[in-house]
Amino acid sequence: MAQGSGIRSTVLTDTWDVIIVGGGIVGCSAAYYAAKSGLRVLLFERDTPGSGQSGRNLGFVRQQARDFRELPLAMGALKLWEGLERDLGRNVGWFQGGNIALAMTDAEREQHAAWQSEARPYGLDTVTLDASQIMAKLPHLAPGVGVKGAMFTASDGRAEPGRATRAFFDAALEHGAEVILGSRVSKLETAAGQVIGVWSGGRLFRAETVVCAAGANTAALVRPLGILLPQEIIRATVVKTEPLAEPFPYCLSCPMTGVRQSADGALVLSVAGGEYDIRWDSIRYARWYLKLRREQPESSRINYLSPFRKLLSRNAPPPLADIAPTSENVPPNSKRIQQALNEVGHFLPPFAGLGVRASWAGYIDTLPDLVPAIGASTKVSGLLIATGFSGHGFGLGPMVGKVLSQMMRAQPPCVDISQLSPDRFERAGRMTFSR
Repeated sequence: MAQGSGIRSTVLTDTWDVIIVGGGIVGCSAAYYAAKSGLRVLLFERDTPGSGQSGRNLGFVRQQARDFRELPLAMGALKLWEGLERDLGRNVGWFQGGNIALAMTDAEREQHAAWQSEARPYGLDTVTLDASQIMAKLPHLAPGVGVKGAMFTASDGRAEPGRATRAFFDAALEHGAEVILGSRVSKLETAAGQVIGVWSGGRLFRAETVVCAAGANTAALVRPLGILLPQEIIRATVVKTEPLAEPFPYCLSCPMTGVRQSADGALVLSVAGGEYDIRWDSIRYARWYLKLRREQPESSRINYLSPFRKLLSRNAPPPLADIAPTSENVPPNSKRIQQALNEVGHFLPPFAGLGVRASWAGYIDTLPDLVPAIGASTKVSGLLIATGFSGHGFGLGPMVGKVLSQMMRAQPPCVDISQLSPDRFERAGRMTFSR
C-alpha cells in the first residue's frame, strides 16, 4: 500500500486492473466492490478519504423527492445502506428514521402529491401527511407557521458522512486495494481511443479501466479527451449545534434548511444551495447555468470574491467534527449559518438558542440538470465517469460504487442509469440544453 504525501516506493508495479481517481464515497465504494470481486485496484486521493464533500455533507440518505432519472439508484442504495454496517463490519452511524419535507403553499402540497403519485409504481413507501399527522410526528413544530402539508418516506435514513466514507476505504484496503494519498492525478492517458492509465507525480500508472470520480476536478481531467461536462461547484455550508436532550428521529426539510440529528445527539443543519465560487470554468460554462440561476437565485449566488478565499479563511479554526481536513480550506458562510439557525428556531422553537459547536463547508460538484453523470463515454473506451452529484451523492454513493464495479467487469448495471449518461450534454448542444 502507498500512503502519505506523494508516491511511496511500496507500489511495486505500474499496472492494475482498474485505477480510481477520487477518494470520496463513490470512489471508495467502487474500490471496495471492485477489490472484493477480485480486481486489482489502485485508488488515488489528492488529500485524505472523505476530505471533500463526501465527508462534509448533511448526511441524508433519501429516496424522497428524487429526480426520477436517479430514483432507481436511490432505492438500490437504500437497500445497501440497510445492510452496510454488517457488510463492512463497521459502524457508519446508520439510522432509519424517515424523511419529512414540509409544504408551505398549496402549490408545494400539490407538487408533493404529484411526485408521490408518479413514484407509486416504483414501490416507494412515500405518503402525504395532513396537519394532525404532521403534529404527531413533529410535536415541537410551532403552531401558526403556515405549514400546508408534508411528505413522509419512512424507509429513508441518515448516516455519518466521514465515518461512512472511511469505512468503505478501510474495507477496500482489507480486500487488497492499493492507494496513493496526497498525490494529484494530472492527466488521463489514452492511445488509439482507449484509456491506458493516469499520470501522477511524473509517472504513468497503467490500467485499461479508469474511473474518474474526482468531484469538481472531473471536468478538467476529461476535457482534454474531448468530453464535455459543463461542471460547476457550489460551496455548501453546514453547522452543528450542541447536543439535544432528546432523540430527533427524522431527517427534516424545512423551506430552506435540512435538519438531522447526528450520532452524538447534536443537530446538523444546512441551507439548500450555496455560493458559486467563481473560477475559470464558471466563465467557460456560464451559459449552461443561466436558466438555473434565474429559477433559483437565492440558492445559487455568485461569489466574485472567491479568488481571495484562501486569504479570507486562513485563520479559520478547525471544525470539531468527524471530517477529514482538506487542502482546499473551504470557509463556511456565516450568513448561511445564521439563516439555518433562524429557520430551525422559527419552525421548532424548543431548538432555538442551541449553541453552535462547529461549522464547515465543502464544494458540491454540480451539473446544469442537477443529476449526476455516470457511466462510460463513447469517446474513450475503458473510461468510466461518476460526477456532478449536485448534493445527492452521499446517499447514492454505495450503489454508484457497486454499479461502477459491475461495469468494470463488463456486466450490465443492476439498476437503470441510461438517462445519466456523461454524453448527454454533447447530444443536447450548448444552446438547446434545458432542465
